[in-house]
Amino acid sequence: MRIRKRIELENIKVFRSETATETPDGSGGNGNNTQSVPDCGIKFRLRGETLDGFGPRQPAEITDENGEKHPLMGGWNETEIAFNVSDSDIPRVLAWFDDNYHGVTEPESALLRKNRSTAVHEALKRYRKASDSSNLFTSPFRIAWRYRYSDNTCSGFHDCGVLSCFRTAPLLPVMSHQLSGKYLHTRVQVRNVSARLMYRLDATPSFTALRNRITAIDIYATKQAGMYPEDGEVAGIRSVSVDGTPRRCWYYDRYTEEDINTQVMSDSDFRLIGSVPVDEITGSDNYVTLRMSAGALADFSKLPKPEDNLPSPAGKTIHLRTEPLHLDYPEDEKSVRSLTLRGVFRRDKVKVRLYASQHRETRRLIAAATGPYIRGLFGARWRWFEVEIECPMREGDFFEAITFEFTNPMH
Repeated sequence: MRIRKRIELENIKVFRSETATETPDGSGGNGNNTQSVPDCGIKFRLRGETLDGFGPRQPAEITDENGEKHPLMGGWNETEIAFNVSDSDIPRVLAWFDDNYHGVTEPESALLRKNRSTAVHEALKRYRKASDSSNLFTSPFRIAWRYRYSDNTCSGFHDCGVLSCFRTAPLLPVMSHQLSGKYLHTRVQVRNVSARLMYRLDATPSFTALRNRITAIDIYATKQAGMYPEDGEVAGIRSVSVDGTPRRCWYYDRYTEEDINTQVMSDSDFRLIGSVPVDEITGSDNYVTLRMSAGALADFSKLPKPEDNLPSPAGKTIHLRTEPLHLDYPEDEKSVRSLTLRGVFRRDKVKVRLYASQHRETRRLIAAATGPYIRGLFGARWRWFEVEIECPMREGDFFEAITFEFTNPMH
């Protein structure tokens, strides 16, 4: 029987050690480019804007999921969803809007499923593409910064966490619809805030001491999270609660907030999206727009990466080793098929080793990997397992749990 078992690290005994990250001068301490990063007091926020070409017909006051107002939004962005309908599907399509299916006798066609799925996903893609081309953010991402020094070296990252206006894929309430012959046309709201990245800089005393050595503050971000499966199903039009009122909406598969959060927090592929020259750090209380090259978000994969050889900003590498684990079956021999490390850490740098033993006396290394996954294990069965983890850590990184997938022939 194949079994999945998640083990929270806080619930077991874990042996931990730390080593200082080696610097280029070999001292083992912190050189100029890896010292503890003094905070310049930089803060980020997102300011909503109505997207050109997706403007609403009527103005409205727009707030995000936290109730924050976006004054530059003239109203929810809107778009069109339209496609051809076959004769047999017309009664069903009409019933979508009045929820009266008594006259629907034919099953829906494969063509209807295909056309509506294509039309809804294309509308979402158009909205995302137009937002990216305008350097407007529409889904969660991680934001970070670091100093660029006058000798062209850089400090470590200061990870500021996640920014977002909405944490789930947009609802698509229908504003108007028309079935003309065999052509269905709907105009829908896109219940999402397309937002401009803003920053504010406060010159702190620790920053002032370094100011003559700094040329700029570089701003980095990860790719915006995907909020729905692009090959997911579109079920048609259903009643959905929007602002506490039932509204007829296009209904499609969307990722949960937990899925999106996991996706965002597991992404460590930061790209340079803009720089703030040191002369602009004035201590103003006003937020200003971060200058980005035209269409930067549309060509995100082409944006510069940080240097791969930079040491960890925390200046340390964490070593963890778990106690021997019996996976709830201490007397049975088990065969581990896979292992997954959970948490927030550098997935391209973490090293995972899996050891096994029969009596906790002599352990044997049975698998190792660079990355959070060990896959495709077969063969010998063991009673006890230990996991060893090694990873350079950034500020805010942590290990949360380990998931085992194993077989137990006795059950």
